[in-house]
Amino acid sequence: MYDAPGGPALGPAVLAGAAGHPVPERERAAAPAVVSASGSPMVPSLYRDLTADRPTEVEHLFGDLTVRARALGVATPLLDLATLHLRVHRRRVTAAGGFPPRRDFAEGEVRAACRAGGR
Repeated sequence: MYDAPGGPALGPAVLAGAAGHPVPERERAAAPAVVSASGSPMVPSLYRDLTADRPTEVEHLFGDLTVRARALGVATPLLDLATLHLRVHRRRVTAAGGFPPRRDFAEGEVRAACRAGGR
């Protein structure tokens, strides 16, 4: 992710800072080594779900971030594209595999939750 053009812009740290919760530089600098280490046993559940052709947690992971980014005025074109791709995947495997359908997050719902949570 970090080697791809625009990859660092996908990171939640960008949104955390824009929301008034900056990630300490030491932690931010350590993250790429942890998530991109060759042979690392750390594999996200999102990846496991994708490779097993199961629905993912797209709304809880990316849908929420895209809505928050828009509310904060932060452009996240790659995150938006990844979210769209994962939504298409979820709808395809839901229709084919008998999984219960889920709806996409509505911006109003997330904004209301942000206001209720103080941000």
